[in-house]
Amino acid sequence: MTKTGKLPELLAPAGSDESLRAALAAGADAVYFGSSVFSNRMRAKNFAGDALSDAIRLTHAAGAKAHITVNTRVRDREMDEALALCDRILSPSDDSRADAIIIADMGLSAEILKRWPDAVLHASTQTSMGSPADCRTLSDLGFRRLVLPRELSREEIARLLGGPLEIEIFLHGAHCVSCSGQCLLSWFCGGRSGNRGECAQPCRLPYTVEPSSQRNAPTPLSLADMCLAGDIPALIATGVDSLKIEGRLKPASYVYGVTSVYRRLLDEGRAADPKELTHLADLFTRGFTDGYFAGKYAPSMVGQPARENPASFPDAKTIKTALGERLREAEKARAASDAQPIRMEFTLRRNAPARLTLSCDTAAVSVDGDPPDEATGRPLDCDAVTKSLSKLGGTGFTLDSPDSLTASLDDGLWMPVSRLNDLRRRAVDALREALASVPTEPAPHREPPVPAPYQPPKTPRCETDPAWILSPADAAILDGDPGVLREILAAFTSVTVSAWDVLRAKASLDRLGLEDPPEIAASLPVFPLPDETLAALFDDARAAGCRRIECHTPGQVRAARAAGFTADSSFRGNVTNAAAAEFYRSLGCDGIAASPELPCAAVRSLGLVPIVYGRIPVMTLAKCVLAAGNRSCVGRGGRVADRMKAFSCRGALTDRMGARFPVFGEADCVNTVYNAVPIWMGDRLDALRGAPALIFSWTDESPEELLDVVQRYRHGERGEGRRIQN
Repeated sequence: MTKTGKLPELLAPAGSDESLRAALAAGADAVYFGSSVFSNRMRAKNFAGDALSDAIRLTHAAGAKAHITVNTRVRDREMDEALALCDRILSPSDDSRADAIIIADMGLSAEILKRWPDAVLHASTQTSMGSPADCRTLSDLGFRRLVLPRELSREEIARLLGGPLEIEIFLHGAHCVSCSGQCLLSWFCGGRSGNRGECAQPCRLPYTVEPSSQRNAPTPLSLADMCLAGDIPALIATGVDSLKIEGRLKPASYVYGVTSVYRRLLDEGRAADPKELTHLADLFTRGFTDGYFAGKYAPSMVGQPARENPASFPDAKTIKTALGERLREAEKARAASDAQPIRMEFTLRRNAPARLTLSCDTAAVSVDGDPPDEATGRPLDCDAVTKSLSKLGGTGFTLDSPDSLTASLDDGLWMPVSRLNDLRRRAVDALREALASVPTEPAPHREPPVPAPYQPPKTPRCETDPAWILSPADAAILDGDPGVLREILAAFTSVTVSAWDVLRAKASLDRLGLEDPPEIAASLPVFPLPDETLAALFDDARAAGCRRIECHTPGQVRAARAAGFTADSSFRGNVTNAAAAEFYRSLGCDGIAASPELPCAAVRSLGLVPIVYGRIPVMTLAKCVLAAGNRSCVGRGGRVADRMKAFSCRGALTDRMGARFPVFGEADCVNTVYNAVPIWMGDRLDALRGAPALIFSWTDESPEELLDVVQRYRHGERGEGRRIQN
């Protein structure tokens, strides 16, 4: 059992009405589903209008909780519609009110809490948060629960338990190879945004890996499915609050089959046996792995071709029968829990009427029956009286406690059970009548807020020429030809390098002997880190003379500012509306980078900092795809305790069309995959006029090539590359 004495919540997906019924029939404690808008699984059927309210009512009728997904990034023009959806599911005082809303957009969450301060918000895994600092910050901001990234190990999960937030982890289903919320590959490859529920899953396609090796898989980005059915005792022992099954795009047969297996395993507190594992695989699998949870990032995590066995699917009649039984049991449980507690006193005396008194806090009644007879056999005793009089099922009353029925009997008397039952029925009727005449306080009326139109916060305008910021993929780039590097760096106000690499970058800049060197800033790792590792990185940043830290989550912003640094928010915060920009400014961010998915007009209106040149990081992988062909790998086998090792991994992924995506490894075996086509805005910088700064991303270009880029940008020349949309 968990530390609270309760099993973790079993949370099942519902991408359609059929799947919702299947999840409830299979015994889910809670279900999660979305509306037809603003859900991160827009290809699921989902629920629109009254169907959404009906789905919540059905969930509550089955005794389960309804968690509603509103977990896409919202644009300003959509904010009114998103808030109207939230009003719909938070306003009712009846059973169509959501138990929680799953949120990814920090601007939307802030607007919701302005209207509904008591709203229960769960931070989606799309927020990319998973550190103790994130948990503290989310709690301060009004969140109740954090859905952790799938990439965390058991030990990394454990450090977040017992903190200010409930913790939810994934239990079964598909893996995203990229850290959730950090994938732009679908957007750049085909214009379908994973951050807006439209992912085309290009990660499932084949890629050639460099450096090459016989051990490289043909689909290195397609991971096997998560299956923690063999880890149930360990999961229960962690004390996590909720275990989540992935699969809102899956059919009802899958949802019922998977949920019912995990329901049984949790109730019995055991790991799955071979037969149960085979059944789960027959329902659907790309191969199963518990690699992330176990902390073992071996080639076994690479997915296999998807397969399923329709013969293993439950039929619709089975699901319907199971749901009907659950609804009946839930109704009985509700009736029992709603029953009013009462007290009973029974008196039986010779030559006097039997008397039964029922009482509660607001009323008391007494009814009399016939006098008792003299016993000719076994006399009436207190046990027999208690057995008859305590049968209150279906009456709307229940005994306040086992001691709430007292009986006082003279010796040697007898009364038939039929008379005792009649006495009980008449007393119950009398108490109902007495309570009906007692005035009651009307239930407080829950007034929904008057939905005022969304007013985007005013954005401060930058009237000066923008600063140029250089963002090298790693510090080794700064060890090139000194003469060329001096010319490049003369164009930049600051250089932002990985916090793992900041001391090396500082040494490289010092060797150049620049009269007016650019400011050096440290960019924190994307992957969630414990407080002590953050503190060590802050120490390195101070030693390198950094005053500025680039952060990716609200928790990192708070931590950086508490450590005495100026904080910037990176593009990984996925700011897409004015409320989100205002949110980060209210945390104390000095600069806020623009999501690469935003058009120029939105970048200007929100006062954001765009990436105007270079390859964009389109994926952040917790599982290294380069290790198989890299004999010099310093972290082979996965993330290690000593994270402060030099970078050594570089490679590339090439897709079927010949597009080449550079891959850079970090010290903690996290890979960053960069877009195959660089951004080029050299001749269109006027479209971004008013931006406080411009970011140049330097990945695999030589110093000579980047110097040519800088010179062409100074002259506003046209070049080959991808445009930021108008």
